[in-house]
Amino acid sequence: MTSIAGQAQAAVTFIQHTADTSEFGPYRGAALARTAVRLASALGLAVDRITVSPDWLRRRTTPGEPLLATTTCPATGTRYEFLARHPLHEDDAFELLGPCPMCKARVPVADIRHLADLGTHLTTDPAPLNGGPIPPTYPDTFATDEAHTPTCPYGPTP
Repeated sequence: MTSIAGQAQAAVTFIQHTADTSEFGPYRGAALARTAVRLASALGLAVDRITVSPDWLRRRTTPGEPLLATTTCPATGTRYEFLARHPLHEDDAFELLGPCPMCKARVPVADIRHLADLGTHLTTDPAPLNGGPIPPTYPDTFATDEAHTPTCPYGPTP
């Protein structure tokens, strides 16, 4: 078992190496690496189990563009995709992406700050929408997410 100090040093090395070798440049590379380290820590996984890439769908021209982080459960093979909407704010929750109950687009369905949040989501399932108001269990960004189809009644209005 690796010590806490050893794990911390490995995280620093991972961030520096990723920043130095990123095709997106050192600043974006460091943001990708910090996001991977943060999600790995939240889920109790090794950092090499996390893949992070720019989110071209939700792109904006301000600093800290959104990042997609994906991982696959080593035991079940289930793939999970998370959005770091504001990766410069490391205290913001990750948004678990899943299918919109109406349009099936991959949109935020739960805020995930730690492993127990994911457990709560997995054991309770998202509340049904049934064409009514959005239940409070959905993230605030559910209705404003750009991934909804243009005809989705829960997507952003033009």
